[in-house]
Amino acid sequence: MTNHRLRFVVLRHSHHSPHSGYSRLAEYGIREYQGQALHAKPISRKILRNKIMWKIADGVIAYDWASIAAEIQVARHMLREKGFIYHLLYGENTYHYLGLINNFRANRIVATFHQPPEVIKEQVKIDWHIRQLSAIICVGRSQQDYFAQFLDRSRIFFVPLGIDTEYYAPPVSFESRDPDLCLFVGEHLRDFPTFRGVIELVTYRRPQTRFVAVLRPQSLDLIGKHPNLTIRMKIDESELLNLYHTASLMVLPLKDATANNAVLESLACGLPIVSTQVGSSEDYVSPGCSVLLPPQDARVMADAVIELLDAPDRRRKMAENARSHAELFAWPRVIRQLRYVYEAVA
Repeated sequence: MTNHRLRFVVLRHSHHSPHSGYSRLAEYGIREYQGQALHAKPISRKILRNKIMWKIADGVIAYDWASIAAEIQVARHMLREKGFIYHLLYGENTYHYLGLINNFRANRIVATFHQPPEVIKEQVKIDWHIRQLSAIICVGRSQQDYFAQFLDRSRIFFVPLGIDTEYYAPPVSFESRDPDLCLFVGEHLRDFPTFRGVIELVTYRRPQTRFVAVLRPQSLDLIGKHPNLTIRMKIDESELLNLYHTASLMVLPLKDATANNAVLESLACGLPIVSTQVGSSEDYVSPGCSVLLPPQDARVMADAVIELLDAPDRRRKMAENARSHAELFAWPRVIRQLRYVYEAVA
């Protein structure tokens, strides 16, 4: 346990599974540290009109009505209370002005950032607020050099994204997996052109192979149609879990990467991964449970997919390794790593 008084400032993305996503850190953090979660109701657009909101958000593209409500709520606590650590779970979204009162009444502000450096540069056009943080938590090591421009490295920490290894668990039997089924999940930083190329090449050489892509409707135009491709949208958790249990491979070409929910969910379900060696990919997978390949090379990725689909014994071993590797990211284990952050800023 720790003596630090903690408040977790929560933002939940609607497309995340109820059992997944970074907001779950607050649940486990409350258990480990007896902290408190702060949930702010977005300010009404009738009160704060679009034009005014755009001016307030200047420099932080993802800052919106929920973000400003969260900062106001935290500011109220900071101005009347003393000696708390406020952990903003999404620094790109909910952090803009709070740094102006950081350290007031011995309160400290810590923020986790999730995006790769190039995306942060696009979304966050200012840096003065980053310099005012007590600490930054990175979910990928590829972020650390970028943030070292603004804070001393002693205040920049790598703590990985966690996964609920109780909910996300392997199927009862490896034999229940479909040896011809590949899964693709998500949109953010996915390399759709390469994935499309993989589908074309694999199904030409191995016609029985089928692909299922779990997407939101806005990504349909990015992936196109194919006889061997099934698109699934707006599915519930049980359907997604069933796909993790029945597929034989997760095929996930990426343009860049830090933490990735689909990767951790796959690992916990014992699903081997074929993905791209980019960004922080290697922070979350190992050679024993995955194959990481050069970016934008559909032919090399297709070769790897076919080779693994035709090697059930190797996939079985990779499945076992995937589940073992996922245990490194079980939420209780990840939460304990945060103690070093909180002790450093207290």
